[in-house]
Amino acid sequence: MTDQAESKFLASLRGNIVPVAIAFALFVFLVLLPQSFFYRGLVSRLAEWQFHLFGNYFPILTMALPILLLTLLLVLILWIVFRVRKKKEADQPELSLPDQVKRTLGKTRRAMLSFFILSGLAVVAMLVTLILVFMLPNDSGKMQTINVGSLPFAEPKEGNARLNGTLDWQKLATIKKDLVLARQRTYFIPIVSRIADRKSTRYFVQVFRPEFVLPRNQLPGRVPEREHLLEQGRIVPTKDGPGGSVNGVLRQDGLPDEIVLLYQKAGVDVHPDHYVLYRDASDLSWPYWGAFWQFFILAIGTLLIGLYQRRQFKRLKKGSEEADYS
Repeated sequence: MTDQAESKFLASLRGNIVPVAIAFALFVFLVLLPQSFFYRGLVSRLAEWQFHLFGNYFPILTMALPILLLTLLLVLILWIVFRVRKKKEADQPELSLPDQVKRTLGKTRRAMLSFFILSGLAVVAMLVTLILVFMLPNDSGKMQTINVGSLPFAEPKEGNARLNGTLDWQKLATIKKDLVLARQRTYFIPIVSRIADRKSTRYFVQVFRPEFVLPRNQLPGRVPEREHLLEQGRIVPTKDGPGGSVNGVLRQDGLPDEIVLLYQKAGVDVHPDHYVLYRDASDLSWPYWGAFWQFFILAIGTLLIGLYQRRQFKRLKKGSEEADYS
């Protein structure tokens, strides 16, 4: 990069520091959002650190802190670069009015394009999420029957299935997902051949809130229904719960990684090739739809900002064309 090109690039960044910071923060958000929904990458590492220190996981804080810290780091780096550059340019003559107008037009145009690009990325993410939704297993096709723990061991496939076994209600775990306008809580329990010590658990079943009774704390009005619940030996199933034969949609590696970590901490080893029987297929696709709608909100928001910037650009350009600089 030549000195002249470098000067123009840094001048552009200096004049658009706020749009650049916003665009960078939105980009980091786009990167972290799928990780948050599917518990992967940086989000999973931060969550495990929180589990280790606090015994819980704070999803909103886990998203907000990296975005804030990385954006502040970017601004700090740019501020240092601009400060050093400013000393070098101290003796240069001040820009003329036409040059200042031209620079302002360039800033507005780049801000407009930045938000349009972010909106486009959000739309692409929406399309990818939709593709993933349609690739999920469903309850169509022939039902496979699996007798848990029976020899020869089954070779399960994703899709319509029936699991025969014993439900281990004393290993109940739950995960809650919150969106701006919606909330979901899903419960899981192991299904085994018999209630006994075992090396690992391969099959899990989704259960629903009316099918069991939670223990109550000694403090009045408090129920230990936290983000992740594992009340070993204290869960009481009701007559509404499923029996030893459960139908649903089988999903490979269907447990959220938060729940896998929770089970491991409680001494329940989850088989590396585990399966979850979702009795409500909509709960299987809920995280994907949650990500879709958040990408949709992001696409609309950045598009509106981009349209506002385009309006400002047109007004400035019209004013500059009508102005007399003589």
